[in-house]
Amino acid sequence: MKSLSRGLDLLDAFAERPRRHFAELAAATGIPRSSLYRFLALLAARGFLRQDPLTSEYSPGPVLYRLGSSGAWLGELRQAARAVMPALGARTGESVYLYVREGATRVCVEALEGTRGTIRHAIKPGSVFPLHVGASGKAILAFLPDAERAVLLARLPLPRLGPGSITRRGELRAEVERIRRQGWAYSEAELASGAWAVAVPILDRTKTCVASLVVAGPMVRLERERLPEYARLLRAAVADLTRSL
Repeated sequence: MKSLSRGLDLLDAFAERPRRHFAELAAATGIPRSSLYRFLALLAARGFLRQDPLTSEYSPGPVLYRLGSSGAWLGELRQAARAVMPALGARTGESVYLYVREGATRVCVEALEGTRGTIRHAIKPGSVFPLHVGASGKAILAFLPDAERAVLLARLPLPRLGPGSITRRGELRAEVERIRRQGWAYSEAELASGAWAVAVPILDRTKTCVASLVVAGPMVRLERERLPEYARLLRAAVADLTRSL
């Protein structure tokens, strides 16, 4: 029973903060390091936890996501997003998405297709993309803790997924700094030709960036003069969202 109790203590450590380093887990649980290594290896092998190969952080794995036991924050976040996304879609006429960070990638967990025109931007929930391309990924990357951001900027693979993809580290670092200064991210044809997006970061209870809220549309309907307006609307929606968490 002692081993079971320790395993439950370990999983419970992810309730408030879904990404933790080994040292944090050792301090939070009091489990001896040799035992903690074994617990983490077993839970990762069974899919209850995963370890980020770039940052070495542990986070809830696919089994916990399927069970809905990865922490109340994700369910609360999705519910809060569903409350603000319709108004945002109505104001812009474009598609609205919620992305959650998963290691060096981001996952679409909520999607609301736009109503404007016959050509619309469409991404299905469950779609996974790297952090270095697209407004939503760059918004998350730019507002990660300094040390974590530095590691990712140094190690992230930078494949070209669209004609506008950033594939040089110096260019990505400059883009991230620009996003941090202005508070929102923009992308144009980074994942695929013919699409643009504006995104703002979402912070969790510990003020760590875990997600982003996005407005996206087709290039044929891009109105560049409206980009700052979209950013303001997104910021207001995120403010409402975080107040309800």
